[in-house]
Amino acid sequence: MRPSAVAMGKHFGNLGKMYGEHRFALAPNEQKAYKGFFDQAFVRTFKTYVWDQWYYYIPQTIGAYLLYDWAKKTNVAANRKNPADFANDE
Repeated sequence: MRPSAVAMGKHFGNLGKMYGEHRFALAPNEQKAYKGFFDQAFVRTFKTYVWDQWYYYIPQTIGAYLLYDWAKKTNVAANRKNPADFANDE
């Protein structure tokens, strides 16, 4: 824009008009860097890894628990003493 006599009397921010383009900005000290981080981080993590991808970990978790439960029961049964071996001990 060419400086004119009318534009010279205005403040620096009002020297020219821009049509069809709008710019909005906040100063860095006015922005909230962690706005919504703590509440949205948990929601986004839950949605991404728990709700949307349950089929990756639920079957393996159930299988691992059943294997663990079977191993614990088998271990207890294998280490149990037979009462018939101690029937004559008095």
